[in-house]
Formats: sequence, C-alpha cells, structure tokens
Amino acid sequence: MTGVEILKNLYKLVHQHYALDIADFDLQVDDNFWNNDEIIEELKGHASIITLPKILEILDAFKEIKTGAAFLVDEYVPLNNVELLDFSQPDFRKRNRAFSFSDLQFGYLSMKKLLKINPLSAIDSTSYRTLIDYIATVISNGENIKITNLLNHIQNSHEDWGVLVHKFAHAHSSLSIYCYIYYKELLQGGKIDLDQRLTYTFAHGATTTFSGETKYQQYFEVFDIINELNHANETITRFLKLYHILEYLVYRAELVKLEVKARVNRTFIREIHSFTGKGQSDKELEVFKRSFREIFQSELAEGLFQLNPLTEKAGAFLKSYWGLNISKTNIISHTDGNQIAQLIYRIRNSIVHNKESEFHLTTSNPDDYVDVIDLIKKFIQILEKQVFDKISSDAASISYQNQHIELY
Repeated sequence: MTGVEILKNLYKLVHQHYALDIADFDLQVDDNFWNNDEIIEELKGHASIITLPKILEILDAFKEIKTGAAFLVDEYVPLNNVELLDFSQPDFRKRNRAFSFSDLQFGYLSMKKLLKINPLSAIDSTSYRTLIDYIATVISNGENIKITNLLNHIQNSHEDWGVLVHKFAHAHSSLSIYCYIYYKELLQGGKIDLDQRLTYTFAHGATTTFSGETKYQQYFEVFDIINELNHANETITRFLKLYHILEYLVYRAELVKLEVKARVNRTFIREIHSFTGKGQSDKELEVFKRSFREIFQSELAEGLFQLNPLTEKAGAFLKSYWGLNISKTNIISHTDGNQIAQLIYRIRNSIVHNKESEFHLTTSNPDDYVDVIDLIKKFIQILEKQVFDKISSDAASISYQNQHIELY
C-alpha cells in the first residue's frame, strides 16, 4: 500500500468510528474527489469532531506538509509487529516514562509524551516516525481495532499507554524490549521531560547585610554549594543540594564544639579520630539530629519549621514510607527537632539510595510520590530561609573563632 492509500483507510476509519455520516464520504475518498489535505478539512469541519480537540490536532499531523510528498506516493512495507503497552498491567506498573525512540530495530512513543505536545500536530520527528509506523502497519494488516484503541486513548488523554513498534522478528518479551529502548535512549543522551509538578521556583526570601564582625571567608565552601542549589530548578535535585548544605553545617557544628574546647583545654588527636573514625557512619542520623537541634534550637521553639496542616494523603505517606510519627489529625510536631531532622534525612535517603528494598524519589517517577510533592516544596522554602538566616547571623554554633586547632 502507498502512503496515500494508508491514510485514506485511516480517514475512512475515523469517519466510521465517530459516526460522522458525511454524504458519500468513502466513495469520494476512493474516487480522489478530495486530495489528502482536503479530506482532513472535511473531517475537521464536522460538528462531532469539532468537540474533540485532540482528534482535530492529530488529524492535522497527517497533512502533506508533515508527512512529506514522498510518503504519499511510496509503497509502505508493514513492520513485523506493533502494539499498545498497558502500564496498568503488573509487569509494567510504575515503569511508564515519557519519551520517544526510533531506530532500525524498534520504535516507541509514550502517550505521556505525546499528550503533552501542544498542539499534537507539532509532534517531533522521532515521535512521528513511530506513530506513522504504528498506523501504517496496523492498516496494512487490517487490524482496525488497534487504530480505534489509539484514537480513544488520544481523545480521552489516557497517559498510561505506549506505542511499541517491532521492526524485526525476535523472541524477547515486550517488557524486555521496552526496558532496552529506555536504556538505549538514555545512553544516547536522551532524557525524560521534567514533570511540571517538580518545577521549583526560587522562594525562600532570605537576605543578608554586611557585618564587620563576621569572617565571611570561613563559609566560602558552603557558598559554592548555594551556587549549585541555585542551578537546581527542579524539586528533587534542589532538595539534595539543600541537604548538602545542612550536612556541611551539622558536621561543622561538631567541629565548632572541638574548637571551643581547644580554647581552654588541650584537644587530643584521638578526639578527632573518634569523630571521623570507624563506626561514625553508623551514627550519621544521630549526629544529624543532635546537631540540627542545637543549631536551630531557637527556631524550633518559635515554630519556624511549621509544615502543618498536612493533607490526609501526605500524612499517610510520611507515616507509611518514612516512619514519621503523625497524629490522627495529620499533624507533625514542628517544634520537635528529632522529627524535623528525621524527615529531612528520610527524604534525602529516598533520593540518594537506590536499593530495591527502599522507596526511591527520582524526577522520572513523580506519580509515585505525588502526595508529598507540595509538602517537599514547602519544606525546601522553610529550610532554605532558616539555613541562610543562620549563616547570615554568623551563629555561634557554626562559627569558628580560631583558624587553627592545636592537637596533642
């Protein structure tokens, strides 16, 4: 079949599927009464299609300016197999990623990606190649139900589906092929479009004024991390960069204690070894909680880490996934330094740890933690404000008075 014959069959199927009843439509299509673009305009002009904006847009994607003249006259060789992947199925659940792919072996188009294109007729070349391969192969093979299924998913914005094209015969499962395609796309420099729910806008409101008493050079390393933080315009990376600043400060607070002690007593090398030596990693959370309480003692007492009220879903999430003590009325204690520090630490672990036994936050799976995205954003804003104000005030708990410590 030539491209124009394939598209004529597509248009007749659209006409039938939506019961448009345009007089002598099939006959006039077959008799070349209209050219390709005129057929599309006839379909788009029907009152029923006008009420389906996504179908209007996808029809425009088959105009000659998009398909190219060569496609319309060339013979199309059907591919080995095409299918729609259902990501609600057990093996595919939580694997739905918004990307498209096409090479000589396979093609893939996520409905998540397709449905974000505005208008759909502006579809990119990689996505379009897979869409054309799917439609042309299905029509060539007379599998019309696969076309109507695709139209329904587009019309109803069903994101939990994907178009998979197999261009040669093989024995691998569709799941294996899908995972291979995702991997290859990433190795080629591809990336999943950022979900707009994860976009983070600068919001903390902290500022500083010059103080003649502050030795600003002692904070230079943390200034570089703030620079990295300012480059992060999405929620997950921004939280991790913020944690790096907090981590720097809490361990700095431990060293400040040694520096204070050294002003009046000798500090021995063994004390430094005990702080940094074997087994310290096992105490990481306890060190973090203790120093966090000490650094932000007054801010905790003033209630400046207020995250309440939590939504019911957010409260359930914090309790189930991160083991937080949440009240029956979905309240977390904002004056309890241990609770606040533990929440920081649990979010951080969910970002940096990638064990199968642990819950993992990435920019690719926001649907898995959608219940706490707004909470994390609010938490970032609160933490940034308190952290930067603490640095600006040259707080005693994080400020070195001497440049060197003598060790014995």
